[in-house]
Amino acid sequence: MNSSTELSSLSISTMGAVKIDMRYKPFRKGSLDLHPVDPVSLVNRRLRRLSLPILFREVSIQYVENVELFQRLMEALKHNMHLMPLIRELSVWVSFKYINYEEPVTLLLIDVLSRCTGLEHLDLPELKFDRGYLRPILEALNNHPSDNIRLQFMSVESYDPQSHNLRSISLSRVICRIWKRRHCSDQEMKVLLAQGLSIQSIQRDGYIDDSWMDMTYPGLTEIDGWIGNERSLQSTIDFLLRHPLLEKIELDRAHECDMTPWHVTFASKMYLYSVKIGKRDFPDKPWIEGNSVVKIGEEWLYKDVKVIFQDDISHGDVETVETMIRTLSKALPQPPNCPRVGIDFSSPVGEYLTSDDLIGILTRNMSDIKTLDLGKFLSDILTRECSHIHEPGSTVQEHPIPGLKSFSKRLKQAWPSLEGRTRAQTPQGEWIDW
Repeated sequence: MNSSTELSSLSISTMGAVKIDMRYKPFRKGSLDLHPVDPVSLVNRRLRRLSLPILFREVSIQYVENVELFQRLMEALKHNMHLMPLIRELSVWVSFKYINYEEPVTLLLIDVLSRCTGLEHLDLPELKFDRGYLRPILEALNNHPSDNIRLQFMSVESYDPQSHNLRSISLSRVICRIWKRRHCSDQEMKVLLAQGLSIQSIQRDGYIDDSWMDMTYPGLTEIDGWIGNERSLQSTIDFLLRHPLLEKIELDRAHECDMTPWHVTFASKMYLYSVKIGKRDFPDKPWIEGNSVVKIGEEWLYKDVKVIFQDDISHGDVETVETMIRTLSKALPQPPNCPRVGIDFSSPVGEYLTSDDLIGILTRNMSDIKTLDLGKFLSDILTRECSHIHEPGSTVQEHPIPGLKSFSKRLKQAWPSLEGRTRAQTPQGEWIDW
């Protein structure tokens, strides 16, 4: 293996970026921020020449909060122009207050776009798409010689294309990381999409109107806070077909629509049983109470979900309980897409199922899930078992769910990969974890 191949394999295995930190002189924090190829580049001229394309492929300029230091960086770059064509990915952590027609940051970005002829990705992670100051940057972006270059912003704020004089600007090279519906209306977004803007993620925040589904969002990979489509199953399928890159949907906690591809798939896998998809209960964190779905191959499957089995189960039929949970496991995504699952039963299985039975069933059939919530049936099991241990009138440590700490410890011993605490519901519906 020659030196060039060895250097390339080193950079691929470590995936580091050269960090230019504006708080330090000369723009590096020290050994902690060194790229793994740094030491090799200092050995001799030949290794230096081979190292430079790897060292400067990805550059991150951080803490752009001092204009004077940024001007010094501009001067340093002017003396090292031979490095700029080597940069493929550039990230600049800059606030909007340093972006204006005559600001040094804006001038540097324009200069970078003109000189970094090999640039493929310019990321402004803290910048929001707003105000007319973007025009000179967008014009420089559109004049870049490479068709592969993309400029990425954090989010879109309220946008008026006429007052900002950006209507004539093509946005086909611009990527918005997040569209938050409360900051930019559907109509405003429609204008931006017509100009070519790409959207990676949409945050609906529970807005009921689903007219936004009529539009197409190039580059869309994730939706958060979707309350659901009340039109038809086919309209949801059509939307998903127009967005082949979409791979994850976080459903609003009020989402109860059964006419969705993921619910149809789930029902087909669980056809032997009557099940209800319930709300995941997090009273202290209501924003995460919704379920979520992911695309695995060509199927949409529930990932974060609460399932309530509604079938009648004969008293003492532990085998049927296990078969139900085994069937549920097969209907969920397999590793590495480890789901978060809540389980409960309408039938009073807690009257006869033992905690040892339950631990055995879970470890045999649900070992691939990430976190687990168990409903009121676990409280019934533990309350019944503890009442057999302690005689009436004995002094017992009061706890809403007696024996939960011991059960959680035994479950973790049998299932070391289980994350988080064991959650269960009291007969009154209060969630307790340990």
